[in-house]
Amino acid sequence: MIVNQFFPALIIFSAFVAGSFFFSHLLREVSSRFDVSTNEVFRLLANFQQAIMIFIGSVLALAKLGFNVSALVAGLGLTGFALGFALKDAIANLVAGIMIVIYKPIEIGHIVEVSGSRGEVININLRYITIQKEDAIDLVPNSLFLNKQITVFKPSS
Repeated sequence: MIVNQFFPALIIFSAFVAGSFFFSHLLREVSSRFDVSTNEVFRLLANFQQAIMIFIGSVLALAKLGFNVSALVAGLGLTGFALGFALKDAIANLVAGIMIVIYKPIEIGHIVEVSGSRGEVININLRYITIQKEDAIDLVPNSLFLNKQITVFKPSS
C-alpha cells in the first residue's frame, strides 16, 4: 500500500518544496525594488514561508502515505500555543521591528527619548534599537516604541 502511494506523496512534497523556493525567489526579487532597510523584512518573510510550505508538504505527503497525521497536527497546535505564549515578548519586539522598518517613525541619526533613555539612534534591527548616549549605549526593545511615548528630535542639517 505504501509503495503504491510513494510517488504521489513524493510529487506532493516536491511540489511544495518547489513552490516554497519559487515564492522565496519572488519575495527576494520584490525586496530588491525597495531600499536596503526593508530587505531584512522580506528575507524574514521568505524564510518563514519556505519553512511553513515545506512543513505542510511533509504533512500532506505523510497523510498520502497513509499515516494518521491528525494527532501530529493537534500536538503541533498545542505546541504552537505554548511557544507563542512563551515567546510573546520576542514576537512583540519582532512585529514592532517590522513596523518600525516599514513606517520609519525614526531613522539612524535621530535623537530620541524613550523610557528615560535619550540619545542618538545608531542602529535599528528587528529586535531592538541601539541608542548612543554620552556615556553608554542603550539597547531599547522595539516594543517600547509602540507601547510608550517617544520623543523624536530630528537632527539639524
